[in-house]
Amino acid sequence: MATSKRHKALKGILIAANLFVALGVVASAYGGIVNPEKTVLPALMAMTFPGWLILAAIMAVADLLTFRRQAFIPLASVVMSLGPLLEYCPLNFVSYQPSEEQLKEGFTFMTYNTMAIMDETIDYPKKPTEKWLKDTLASGAVNKTISFIISSGADIVCLQEQRPIKVCPNLFFTQEQLDSLTAIYPYRTGVRGQDILSKFPIEPVELRQGGEVTGVFAGAVADIHGHRTLILCLHMQSIGLKPDDKELFVELTEGEVRGKKDAVRHQLISKLAHAFRLRAGQARLVREQIDSLGIENVVIGGDFNDIPDCYALREVRGHDFRNAYSRAALGPAITYHNARLWFRIDHILYRGDMRPVSCERGDVPYSDHYPLISRFVWNKPL
Repeated sequence: MATSKRHKALKGILIAANLFVALGVVASAYGGIVNPEKTVLPALMAMTFPGWLILAAIMAVADLLTFRRQAFIPLASVVMSLGPLLEYCPLNFVSYQPSEEQLKEGFTFMTYNTMAIMDETIDYPKKPTEKWLKDTLASGAVNKTISFIISSGADIVCLQEQRPIKVCPNLFFTQEQLDSLTAIYPYRTGVRGQDILSKFPIEPVELRQGGEVTGVFAGAVADIHGHRTLILCLHMQSIGLKPDDKELFVELTEGEVRGKKDAVRHQLISKLAHAFRLRAGQARLVREQIDSLGIENVVIGGDFNDIPDCYALREVRGHDFRNAYSRAALGPAITYHNARLWFRIDHILYRGDMRPVSCERGDVPYSDHYPLISRFVWNKPL
C-alpha cells in the first residue's frame, strides 16, 4: 500500500514538473511575439529559451526511465516550438547549389561590431607610453580587426561601433592598412560609427535615427551587378550594462544568487526592460523607412542587441524578410562572447530576388562580437 502511494506521488510530481517545463518551453519560444512596450516579461522569458529546451530534454529522459507515456509532454512542447527552435538552431543539412553564373554575379555580405577596433587579445597598458607604442609598432604590429576585414573577401561590410576610418597609432591602425582598405572598398558611407564599406558603387540614404545614443542606422543604395539593392547597417539600443553589471551576471551563472535579488532587479532586469522598449520603437521606425523607400532588394546587417525571433527582429522582418542564418546555416551560434552573455545578437536579414547559399560566424576574438558573413546569389542573374 505504501509503495503504491509513493508510486502515485512520484508520478504526480513528474506530471507537474513536465507541465511546468512544457509551459516554460512554449512561453519562452514565443515571447518575442509580445510587444515589450506593454509588458517585458515575455521578452525576458524569450532569452531563457535554450535553458528550457535543455530542461525539456532532461525531463524526457527522466520520463523514459520512469513513466514513458509522460515523455510526450516535453516532446510535444518542443514540437509546438519548432519554428522558434529552427531560428535558434537551423538544420540546413542540404544547401542550395547555385550555378557558376550565379556565383559569379553574387556577393558576400558581412556584419561586424568592431568595438571601435579595440583588441581584446591585447593587454593594453593603462597609460601607454610613446616608447611602448613605438616598440610595438616597430615589431610589426597591425590592427587585427582591420586586417581581418581586409582579408575577409566580403563585397559589402556593415560595421557597428566603428571608430573613424583613419590611421590610429594607439590601436596599430597603420597607413598601409588604410591604403589597402581604401583600395578594396572605394565606396564608403556611415553615420556615427555605423559604417558601410562597399566594392560596388553606393549612394547614401539619409535615415531618421532611433532617438538614443546607441540606436543608430546607416543606409545606402548599392548597384550590385546591375541589381539596385538597399543596404542597411543597424545598431539597435544597447542594454547599457556596466562592468559591475556584467560581473553580477557572471556571479549568477556561477550560482551565487543569495542576497542579490535587489541587485538583479535594479541592475539587470530594469536595464533589459528599458532596452527592450526602446528597441521596439526603433524597429518600427526602421520598418517604416524601409517601406517608404519602396526598394525590393534589401539586405540588413547589424547588431540588434537581441536574440533570434525577438520582438524587434520580428518587427523589422515583417512577413517579407528572411534571416540569412536561419536559411543557410547549420546549428546554433553565438555572436557576443563577453561576460558569459553568450547570445546570437547580430543578424542578417534580406528580401528580394536573392537567396543566401551560406552564412557563417567568423571566429576572430578581437572584438566582443564575432562577425557574421553570408554569401548571396541572385535567383535571376541579369
